[in-house]
Amino acid sequence: MALSTISSFWLVGHVNEKQQKQNVLGGILLLAAKQVQQENGNVDAVSELLGVPLTIGPVETFQLGRIEEERLRQGGFLQRQTDRDTLSVLVKVEVNEKDLILSGSFRFFRTSHIRGTLTLIQKMLKRNSEAITLLSNQTFLPESLPLRILSHSEAQYLDLQASNMTAPNHVARRKIDGGEGRFYSWLPEIQRFIELGPITFNQNLTLQSILVVIVLGAILSGITVYWLVHRFELNLQHLERASSRIASGHLNSRVKVASPDAFGRLGEAFNRMAEQIQRLMGVQKEMIRAVSHELRTPIARMRFGVQMLEDSATDNFLVKQVQDMDQDLQELDELVDEILTYARLEEGGPILEFKAANMLDLVDQVVQETRRRTDKVDIQWHSQTTQTEHIFSDIEYRYMHRAIQNLVGNACRYAKAKVFVEFSFDNDICRIDVEDDGEGIPEKDWDRVFSPFTRLDDSRTRASGGYGLGLSIVRRIIYWHGGTSLVGRSRWSGAKMSLLWPKSHHGY
Repeated sequence: MALSTISSFWLVGHVNEKQQKQNVLGGILLLAAKQVQQENGNVDAVSELLGVPLTIGPVETFQLGRIEEERLRQGGFLQRQTDRDTLSVLVKVEVNEKDLILSGSFRFFRTSHIRGTLTLIQKMLKRNSEAITLLSNQTFLPESLPLRILSHSEAQYLDLQASNMTAPNHVARRKIDGGEGRFYSWLPEIQRFIELGPITFNQNLTLQSILVVIVLGAILSGITVYWLVHRFELNLQHLERASSRIASGHLNSRVKVASPDAFGRLGEAFNRMAEQIQRLMGVQKEMIRAVSHELRTPIARMRFGVQMLEDSATDNFLVKQVQDMDQDLQELDELVDEILTYARLEEGGPILEFKAANMLDLVDQVVQETRRRTDKVDIQWHSQTTQTEHIFSDIEYRYMHRAIQNLVGNACRYAKAKVFVEFSFDNDICRIDVEDDGEGIPEKDWDRVFSPFTRLDDSRTRASGGYGLGLSIVRRIIYWHGGTSLVGRSRWSGAKMSLLWPKSHHGY
């Protein structure tokens, strides 16, 4: 961008330079027209003086338009680019009460033009007694010719010496880069120095101009980059928000596609993906519900038949078999209930009502309920957190109760004699740890114990009971609370299950 800006500055400067040269040349030719008029149309002397080919002729021979004729009649000049290096300048001159056109062909701006201009000024001063007054008022010369009379203080400051500067002699002073020049000469007729210029020869960019252009280019580049990055970031934020909502279970979330660019195409692809996920989840949900519902009906009929058979059976062996069948049906019914619960948690954003609850009361309730169901192990719980503002947390009470209950029940199933539950609070994070003194879980299996239908070997066998869904339900519940579940080793080298979640719910 800086390069293009510098190029633009150079182009504008070049155009301005060309325009100034044309104006100076037009002013010189207007001054020459007065001398040609004085010499009754003879252009030879003036042409030789300026070093410029001059021609004069009737207006009709130049094929001028009405606007061009009017401009010449008002004392202006016309410019015509005959070729790349040659500029033809036309002015009106009146000879013997007849309007003629004076034409001069300029190729380059030369020193002879300056000398000739100074000579023409000197001639006009000699033949016109009023020229000195007119020159002092700057109405004697064409406006396009930059010439002025210097004051005495200016002449002293410039250290100009009249002895060797009598017109047409002059002193030229140019800028260091050679881009601009001013010409000084002494006119004895008015006893003053005159300045012709400034005249631009080439429009060079100064170091200061280049620095300004670079700074402006850097600012414009910074603004452009900021706009692009800001737009890029906004699009990413929209995509991130939609992704987060889908991850939170709002499967109907979509990205607004507002442009056909790369982000628009990405948004369309994202929306198609979301629609496919929503459709697949819907199919899965309907299938699980349908299968679970269809299973409950035959299970209920079978349990009814088994209970009738148990009431009428007299043989002890038959009674034992019927009781085992009833127990299997009970387990199957519980399995269907676990599957439905897990499906509700997995299907995408269950509707949870978060309310502040006393976690110590909840843990105590779960422990008391579990103690009533089993006398195999000793269940104890403890918490060093007693401050009221720390024991309350925003939870969905029913689901959190289920999660803690699953952990405590799972620990009782595999413990030898002890289960310990602890609630703690630190840095706005609530934590529940459930430890047992069983065989523990091998570290290589820590990452997969929360996977659905996962059963570990050795101590964690089918004989211990369970369906492989309890810990999966725990993980999904704590996920919807914005927390996480961990596995470790207890103080007795058994298993340690931990739940961590934020004290306050902010739309996780």
